[in-house]
Amino acid sequence: MSDRLHDIIRETVFQPVPDAVAVLGEAMRERFGASMLAVIFYGSCLRSGNPRDGLVDLYVIVSDYASAFPGWRARNLARVLPPTVSYIETDTPDGPIRAKYAVLSMEDLRRGTSGRWFHPYLWGRFAQPCRVDQVRDPATGESIVECLASAVRTLLAETLPLLDASATPEDRWAEALGLSYGTELRPESGDRSRSIVEANQDYYQAVWDAVDTESAAGGRSSGGARRAWALRRRTGKLMSVLRWFKAMATFEGGLDYAVWKLERHSGVRVEVSERMRRRPWLYVWPELLRLYRQGVLR
Repeated sequence: MSDRLHDIIRETVFQPVPDAVAVLGEAMRERFGASMLAVIFYGSCLRSGNPRDGLVDLYVIVSDYASAFPGWRARNLARVLPPTVSYIETDTPDGPIRAKYAVLSMEDLRRGTSGRWFHPYLWGRFAQPCRVDQVRDPATGESIVECLASAVRTLLAETLPLLDASATPEDRWAEALGLSYGTELRPESGDRSRSIVEANQDYYQAVWDAVDTESAAGGRSSGGARRAWALRRRTGKLMSVLRWFKAMATFEGGLDYAVWKLERHSGVRVEVSERMRRRPWLYVWPELLRLYRQGVLR
């Protein structure tokens, strides 16, 4: 365990969030009540410094799904392929603020940021800078810091055997994040991981310096790592599709959001037929296949 790594993460995540994001955090507290442990703010709006640039990305960390969701259907959906994604819009003095929020239990956060999760869906995301708001108590805050540190260690352990040892830390971070994003169907361009690192160069350099990269890989061979990432890419595409379908059941306007995001990042228009809107589970497949063949989804 690196005390310096924890210090860097602690200094980063507990910086104040923008006022608009704080309003969203309060709305999450009203929505989830005593089950909510914290709100994590991350993603493109954090990097741009403008929470009105698209949808704010939030993770709502809850004590357990049974207390967070009132109905059995919502509880069971939350346990299947977490997190559960939904939408919120609330008013602020400067106008409405909108967010996409993902509900995750503390136990799933611990599992998902560690090597206990084979897929990098969470440890790839939370190796990146974020902010924490609405923390219930100091012990919860420290638990989240440990999870974020675990995400950093896991991402580096799983990618270092494949990274060019002569490259700069910035290049290796970009390649590591690129491997993680490559396991999902995403509309972003191939240089997204580079832009993420460039937006937070000081953070990534400090974290790199705080990790013992010589021992982080834990003796993994490049061949074993290559096979593991090939399997992650194959299974990850399927998991992305399943998460989209789950979001359509839990995310009001989920289909419209997916279309908006695809068009925003790719510039390619997506056609949504009336029958697709009525039964997306059945009729979305031809459009997904078309986008994949065109390289819109990678």
